[in-house]
Amino acid sequence: MKIVDDTRPVISKEKVFRLLGQKDKGVSSRLAKKIDKQIAGLEKMMRPKVLYTTKKIQKIEGSTLTLEGDIKLKSSKISKTLGKCDRITFFLATIGEQVDNVINTSLKEKKLSDAYIYDAIGSAAVEATVEDFQNRIDSKVKENDQRTTLRFSPGYCDWKINEQKKVFSVLENDLIDVDLNESYLMAPRKSVSGVFGIGSSKLVDKDETNPCRLCGMHTCVARRV
Repeated sequence: MKIVDDTRPVISKEKVFRLLGQKDKGVSSRLAKKIDKQIAGLEKMMRPKVLYTTKKIQKIEGSTLTLEGDIKLKSSKISKTLGKCDRITFFLATIGEQVDNVINTSLKEKKLSDAYIYDAIGSAAVEATVEDFQNRIDSKVKENDQRTTLRFSPGYCDWKINEQKKVFSVLENDLIDVDLNESYLMAPRKSVSGVFGIGSSKLVDKDETNPCRLCGMHTCVARRV
């Protein structure tokens, strides 16, 4: 079990626009400046951390992926994506409770537009944290001619949200102060968990196994193609 607490997430303004349902060219200069200011503010207060561990893949049968320790993940798309990998990394990332506090304060003060924008920025920030973390892992495994797959989180594609419990059972979430409630929601809210596979660069191809290519939801903000 390891913790990365020196990530340098770069918050994409374009991602924030998408989460707000706005297209880059359709955003007014006034709104763009407001978002820039709020991004700068959140960057100063967020405390990004990533907890992770890696497990060996023992076998894949149909939609069930079995790992060392008899951990079983059930998802046909994950099984297909990780089919040529030899191990899997579990991760739990957060940017801290400070962002939640800012959103809640904005709501209490009835500054709904501010809360809405802060919420989108927080989502973009935690995703950027995971992106930075995975890029680091990619750089390490590249030395052994390996690479990582696309990452998956419970609740996406056909991986049921209740599998969140399995992710938390593998990770010692108390180490970074992230809790999971009975509805599978995390606190702080701006946290994300999931997995990605690691395997030979000759066998693993992120584009080839991208499940978004088979999905017709072309307007999905989480689309990766």
